[in-house]
Amino acid sequence: MHTEIPAVYADKHGTIQTTIINDSKTLTIDLNGTIFSGNTFVFFQPEASLPLPDRFTLGEIGQLTDYTLSCRIPISTWKEETQIPGFLLTEVEYKEDETRLDHNAPYFDFSFELEGKIIPIGKLSQFEGVFEILSEKLPENIIIKTCYTCLYSDYSVYGSDVFGSMLCFRNVKDVYVKVRSKGEFMDMMDNFDRIVQETYLCEDFSPRMKGVGYRG
Repeated sequence: MHTEIPAVYADKHGTIQTTIINDSKTLTIDLNGTIFSGNTFVFFQPEASLPLPDRFTLGEIGQLTDYTLSCRIPISTWKEETQIPGFLLTEVEYKEDETRLDHNAPYFDFSFELEGKIIPIGKLSQFEGVFEILSEKLPENIIIKTCYTCLYSDYSVYGSDVFGSMLCFRNVKDVYVKVRSKGEFMDMMDNFDRIVQETYLCEDFSPRMKGVGYRG
């Protein structure tokens, strides 16, 4: 599934209005004809080895740096039985020194656009936790349907990336929902079906229930 994400790229030379193409694994961004791709919104690499325009700065391992990126990510949002427009708004500033171990990761400034209103979420260094904070601020009749809010998704006990490192257990639903401890989770964790993005959604979605599954 391909999703189009409206975005604004900004650096010391100005701004570029663009669209990020998300194929549910890779994010691809066209910056005035120069194509970059990555998987976390803060680690884009040029797809071609040709010399880049002077405006772009690459870091120590070939990643695009020294820019600010604002995105408007469409999210499956439901009001009672009707789907309505909902958008996760993100803004992040990415600099070269933030790729080194002695510096903190860049922070995303998150908010949510719903029915003409902007709901602030706050600053986080990754997408984990965004929808939990948002759920506390949404009206009771609004439901968010994504992999993060799905009953059959979880993170590895060894940690998660900035974005797109959730484990999907739709292939072992009955086993996952019975997990209650870290040990039980580790015993079945490697049996996941695939790795998914927090904002993705598939036909096996089921709303997460408190107390069910390891993350519950």
